[in-house]
Amino acid sequence: MNAPNRKENAAREAALGDDALRAAEAVLALRPNNDAVSRAYYAAFHHARALLLLEGLEPKSHRGLFALLERHFAGRLSSEALSRFARLQTFRGLADYDARDRLSSEELDPAGDETPAVEDLRKRANDGLVKESQRYRAK
Repeated sequence: MNAPNRKENAAREAALGDDALRAAEAVLALRPNNDAVSRAYYAAFHHARALLLLEGLEPKSHRGLFALLERHFAGRLSSEALSRFARLQTFRGLADYDARDRLSSEELDPAGDETPAVEDLRKRANDGLVKESQRYRAK
């Protein structure tokens, strides 16, 4: 993938992440927690893909995405954001594939919500897109 394609693909991923975040917020207001956590995970997922694409990395799976994120962004992303992303990944699996139970708000995160993970990834992706844009304009 060449640099202009990398930037374009990252921008598409970031836009998908923004859409998923808006959907998660709307669904959460209705209280179907399983759907909300799934959308929140995909918001974080798409923003994480945007970050990785800007670095020239293309994850092949959800698990691979997290491994690349941990390897290449440890220290640049907060440990809390990485931890919360991992929790979102776990809960997304439960929400989407374990039909026995509906997730309660307490199960999702008794200490708060997962918004910091999504917002940290979103900010980093958007900052990276701005830097990429500036770099290509300067050429």
